Amino acid sequence: MNAKPLEVLAGELLRARGLRLAVAESCTGGLIGHRLTNVPGSSTYYMGGITAYAYEAKVRLLGVRWETLEKHGAVSEEVVLEMARGVRKALAADIGISVSGIAGPGGGTPDKPVGLTWVGLSAEDVDRAWRSIWPGSRLEVKEQSAQATLQALVDYLSGLSGEAGSAEGGQDESYAKRTMTSAVEIIARFDAPGIVYPQSFTWQGQPYSLDSIGRRWLEGADEHILVMDATGRVFELIFSRLQSAWRLKTISGRGEPT
Repeated sequence: MNAKPLEVLAGELLRARGLRLAVAESCTGGLIGHRLTNVPGSSTYYMGGITAYAYEAKVRLLGVRWETLEKHGAVSEEVVLEMARGVRKALAADIGISVSGIAGPGGGTPDKPVGLTWVGLSAEDVDRAWRSIWPGSRLEVKEQSAQATLQALVDYLSGLSGEAGSAEGGQDESYAKRTMTSAVEIIARFDAPGIVYPQSFTWQGQPYSLDSIGRRWLEGADEHILVMDATGRVFELIFSRLQSAWRLKTISGRGEPT
């Protein structure tokens, strides 16, 4: 058993694979997002979450269909899959995960008892859902549901190309070759204190105009800057102070820029 908390392991796997995550929560009420954002640096892979508790919120914020809710109920495979797809689309993520359940102490039925939880996951290559029934108090059901959702995420990420061990020991060689390149030209401006603001870049002859600049941080002599282009894709620009050169890393998980 891995001794690391699931939110830490999930973060390492997401970062190693260059994937972005979004979360849709119902019964857990934001607990999953709370755990994910307890990890330093989670802004590099966690896009955000939507806590959609009422039917109306699921419809308006996540695009869940009224007919799906009326036919199957909020705690169902069909609804959590629509929630996962919806949050993935709403927050421009590569992976959307969702959870809906009956935390109790009331609200259960013979068909859907207290403790019933459905977890959904949507990605480019898969839509998947898991069903569980948890014992315990309302708080215990919420905590177990959050744990199960993070476990489902880790299991999915561990099965992607590049084994789970790459999160422990850094990126595997094939991934690094696929996502990193020095053949990038940057157009940027500098303010008075010398802070750089990238405005566009060109990669393999194709220009990319930038819509916004996000988080920036230092790793040794390298400055890392998250940027978003006009289509909503996120990239990591890296400036080496020692080599006075730029490198490009994709964050969206689709390999190289397209």
